[in-house]
Amino acid sequence: MENLLEKLSLREKIGQMLMFDFRKWQNADEDKQYDYTVMSDEVKGMIRRNKLGNVILFAENFESVEQITRLNHAFQSCVENGIPMLIGVDQEGGRVVRMSNGCSLPGNMALAASGNVDNAYTAGYITGKELAAVGINADFAPSVDINNNPNNPVINVRSFSSDQNVTARYGTAMAKGLQAAGVAAAAKHFPGHGNTAVDSHIGLPFINSTYEELMNFEIVPFADAINNGCQMIMSGHIQFPNIEKTTVVSKQDKREMTLPATLSKRFLTDILRDELGFKGVLITDSMQMQAISSHVGSEQATILAINAGVDILLMCTSLRSLKDEAKLRAIIDNIVAAVEDGRIPMERINESTLRVLKLKKELGLFDAPAVDVEDAVKNALSVVGCEENRAAERLIAAQSVTVLNNNGVLPIQTEGKKTALFAAYANKVNAFDLAVNRLKEEGKIGDVDCSVYVYSGKTELDAEAKRAIDECDNLLLLTETEANMAHSNWYVSFPKAVCSYAASVGKKVVVISAFMPYDASIYRNADGLVLCYCAKGVPAAVAKDVHSSLAYGVNIPAAFEVVLGKAHCCGRLTIDIPEMDEKGSFDTSKVVYPIGSGIDLN
Repeated sequence: MENLLEKLSLREKIGQMLMFDFRKWQNADEDKQYDYTVMSDEVKGMIRRNKLGNVILFAENFESVEQITRLNHAFQSCVENGIPMLIGVDQEGGRVVRMSNGCSLPGNMALAASGNVDNAYTAGYITGKELAAVGINADFAPSVDINNNPNNPVINVRSFSSDQNVTARYGTAMAKGLQAAGVAAAAKHFPGHGNTAVDSHIGLPFINSTYEELMNFEIVPFADAINNGCQMIMSGHIQFPNIEKTTVVSKQDKREMTLPATLSKRFLTDILRDELGFKGVLITDSMQMQAISSHVGSEQATILAINAGVDILLMCTSLRSLKDEAKLRAIIDNIVAAVEDGRIPMERINESTLRVLKLKKELGLFDAPAVDVEDAVKNALSVVGCEENRAAERLIAAQSVTVLNNNGVLPIQTEGKKTALFAAYANKVNAFDLAVNRLKEEGKIGDVDCSVYVYSGKTELDAEAKRAIDECDNLLLLTETEANMAHSNWYVSFPKAVCSYAASVGKKVVVISAFMPYDASIYRNADGLVLCYCAKGVPAAVAKDVHSSLAYGVNIPAAFEVVLGKAHCCGRLTIDIPEMDEKGSFDTSKVVYPIGSGIDLN
């Protein structure tokens, strides 16, 4: 790779250090932006003119298995210098899934709740095989952030655990699975985003850990991933004012601010490279997040990040039409000028470019035989969402379901009984239909007499809701509380009203907490209390055709199969669930359900 490096111009090297998205595009002859699903000559020209070496995909790019395979094949055909593209995606599983088809997997907290580290490896391997089949070679996963702050608005169930060692074991296993399938894994968000109460998409979070606390806690999963060969690390836009002392003036409020980790040589070179020994590719989180764009600005942030030790700058600007090419050229010109006047040493550019080239070599991209696009499509269709992968996904999702309470109500009996299901949205009702329909196809269950009530936006029970409770034998209540758990929020107030009314008329209720497990504190008096760690719904088409190739949320159907007594669960909490007040604030000194809580249910 050193010989290839010597042949590259400065702009070609910079092109290897940039990764952009083309999730939307407006061609010159179009009147608005459209989801970018088919290669445009305009995009191909922009990539070639600016020597771009990498691309990241988003949900807008995915339409079908055949379509995305053809698009990725076309991206690779854009390069003219013989250096294949890194094509990356955020396919974490659970709540963060970009693929429109194939397996979603239940997400990190669910995987760890299953208690079987092999499930994390399997999830990574299935994800990697399906990504590789459609031409994606880098996955910005796993998140190895330790979620020890229940108020975290962005990580929560994307984390494996509040325990650093559990997070390390499961994160490393998932990374190994991805890489065994030929896809680079990227542990994120270095040095740890779990103990924050601010989303770096919209603000600048900070953690007050000391260096010793950081190394004994947040860094542990990253160190384990590095020691086990994780090929990429993604940096986080987080301040650690007790560790990084360098400051810049915030563009937003004109105050001095300490450098976030993404721009910090202390973190990215001194700690990550020198102390932890990471030799792979370091990529930033999106440089358009407000944590960076609002406070530092693109021009300054780009130079700081490169000098800090970053290898690939992710999404420095938005590219949506040829009009945006001027912004792209300005970014590249800014880096060229900084190299030419000595603000960025040429050695820094060469180090990063070489790391990117070596990663592409490790992934076999240079040596991959030419594959006809029709053959690639045929292979992808046979791999993505195949029967073997779906079966493993379904088993893992069921094993992760965690039962915290069972006052003689689980599993429920449906034969000759009337069931009432309360769900926030119709796509969660689809999840129940999917569970019942595939169990019926397998001969494990008969017809289920179920009335449905969708409570989106409602805060109080009406006559219809009360009648459903009065007339039912089984009462299933699906909750999906997000970060705001104030009891005035309809996500909480309506389910609480259901529980209260049910108790007043002598009906037992099974609460299925679909999203933030911390809401178990609210429903700890429920006769049945079940957690499944992801509220992603199910399309109606999947509920009707249980063999559909479409991606869907696998957690809720798994929870329903457990509740119906047709799947075995062995889930255990990987976090503490603290007491919570009416405003949704947590008292972490009072633990309602400690880590490790859970009841097996056959």
